[in-house]
Amino acid sequence: MNTRTTLALGACLSLVSLGVSAHTSVDGDVEAAGSSYVTVGGSILKTGEGSCLRSGTFSSDDIINACEGITEEAEEEVVAEAPAAPEAAPVQTSKIDTREFSEQTLFDTDSAQLNSSGLSVMNGLFGALSEYKGITGISVTGHTDSRGSDAYNQALSEQRAETVAAQISSRYPDARVSVLGMGETAPIASNDTAEGRQLNRRVDVEVTATRMVFN
Repeated sequence: MNTRTTLALGACLSLVSLGVSAHTSVDGDVEAAGSSYVTVGGSILKTGEGSCLRSGTFSSDDIINACEGITEEAEEEVVAEAPAAPEAAPVQTSKIDTREFSEQTLFDTDSAQLNSSGLSVMNGLFGALSEYKGITGISVTGHTDSRGSDAYNQALSEQRAETVAAQISSRYPDARVSVLGMGETAPIASNDTAEGRQLNRRVDVEVTATRMVFN
């Protein structure tokens, strides 16, 4: 009787041994972490139900996701943003500003010298021209009233034009100035009154000037 009992116990031990050997390793090259899982040859053993065999020293710090059914999340690829393109510098454009100045300077009777009104007009003209760099044309034309002979008035109108031209040339020595005397032939007012004659004793100044304007 004792002999048979011993044989039966031996058979049970053999079956237990076969049950352990039926365990399979985890898919892939999964190596054990610490001593939390039972390993053979560096691979973790799994039970017939697919669970990894834990050792008696199992610790949560050594969990392997593949054994615990934890799905590993793929790391998001960080794409560096391209640096913003620098703002383009504003395009500067230019244009030529052309202006025509027309003034009249006045003189006293039988005089080729500018009176106070005439000097004021010339100063105003020079102030306006100071904003312009290019003087492209200057025309100076002298006039008289109707008193006096034609020859006298012609000579006086030329002298008046030369007076104004000299003032312009002193400010713009490189500018070409055209000078003309018209005598009494081009009145702008009646010569029958003192006021009208005063307006006719004049010099007409025409200036064309240009400058570069940037936007």
